[in-house]
Amino acid sequence: MAVTEAAGPLAFDWRLAARRILRSPATTIAMIGAGILCGLYYPAFAHAISPVAQLYLNFLKMVVLPYLVSSVIFSIMSMVQDPNSVRYLGRVGMAVLVVSFLSVLVSGTYSLVLQPGQIENPQSRIELGEFINSQGSVSTDLAFPYQPPPNEGSDNGHSILLDLVPNNVFSALASGQTIQVLLFCLLFGLAMGKIPQPSSMSLSQALNAVYRACTVLTNWFIWGLPFATFILIADQTASTGTKPLTLMGGYLLVMGLSCLTFIAGAFGVIAIRSRRSYWATIKTCQPLLMVAITTRSTVASLPWVINLLSERLRFSLVVVELLVPLQAALLRTGPALLYTSGVLFIAQLYGRPLAIPDLLLVGITSALLALTTGGMGSLLILSQMSIVCGYLKIPFEAAFALFVAVDAAVDTFMTLSSVCTVAASTAMIAPSHRETTQSVEAASEQLEAEPAR
Repeated sequence: MAVTEAAGPLAFDWRLAARRILRSPATTIAMIGAGILCGLYYPAFAHAISPVAQLYLNFLKMVVLPYLVSSVIFSIMSMVQDPNSVRYLGRVGMAVLVVSFLSVLVSGTYSLVLQPGQIENPQSRIELGEFINSQGSVSTDLAFPYQPPPNEGSDNGHSILLDLVPNNVFSALASGQTIQVLLFCLLFGLAMGKIPQPSSMSLSQALNAVYRACTVLTNWFIWGLPFATFILIADQTASTGTKPLTLMGGYLLVMGLSCLTFIAGAFGVIAIRSRRSYWATIKTCQPLLMVAITTRSTVASLPWVINLLSERLRFSLVVVELLVPLQAALLRTGPALLYTSGVLFIAQLYGRPLAIPDLLLVGITSALLALTTGGMGSLLILSQMSIVCGYLKIPFEAAFALFVAVDAAVDTFMTLSSVCTVAASTAMIAPSHRETTQSVEAASEQLEAEPAR
């Protein structure tokens, strides 16, 4: 009897089954496809249910700032007290240079090879002009004379520096100024690291408790991601339709391929560093991809990046908590892809030939300008493309309507590429749990091998 009972079927774990279904890549693809169909054939219903998705996004964003404040301050405190951790900061600087170069190279190569802005079909050019007119643009066709943009960037460097430093940290927290909050956390963590440990222990424990509570909340919210994805995709499709996507198909192909290249490379780096198979890495990172697609926000995805690397892939928690927010502000892969491919698209659209010096100028200015986009919304990031266009003396205002029409898709590509780059760069720099254990064991063996004095 006992043997029969022991050999009987195990109880069905519905929570595990639901988690596997909701986190499956097939579920994500199915929800995206269903959202597109719903937006095309039932636009009224798609608009009616959109507040549900916005409510869900508010829940996600609710924990971002507490998560960042607690994790960054706690990590800086720990790293200041451990001088060996300072070596990671130099590697971050190298990562910024490498990622900026690759972003410009990848998007520029795809743009020059595929030539998305060269539209030979006269009917397609007419449709582009009609769409620009319908958006209230200042021009009626694609042969406008160049008008220099107003000189708005003369004190751009000063304004950027002023925007970095908060004059009131509580106001920055309330308004969601992520870069200002991050700078305060870095400085505050450095100061706390100089305080003797007995005095800072209570704050350290409180920050650790806040961090763990935010982690629990993010794990709760992940259950609703597939449904929020369906609602958001349906609402976006109902709002813009498919015509802008068709007219800008070549440009979206360039952005999509660039994004896919970085995602594939990021998964390869994570797979190598975590010693997992490539497919296992994709399955492990799938919830992070869903968050990035749903929120279209790099900042809102940071808790999932930290959770993925520290909890599931077993990298050093202290180093991950420091590097992820820091690199999210510095590794601006998405905007670099946007500026490079966007400017080349506009130049091709207007038949403006670009020599080698022009291409170098596009690459350098795009990489530098991308570094200033931390904390900006997608439309504000897009509007800064006029600065690069101004250097090349090509019009931007008329084409702006085309980019706005496909902003949802482009913003998704930017977020995915930036989030995956941050995750891969952190995995490349941070030590894994296995490496930390091996270094501790090696140090112990070395101490044991030393002769007693």
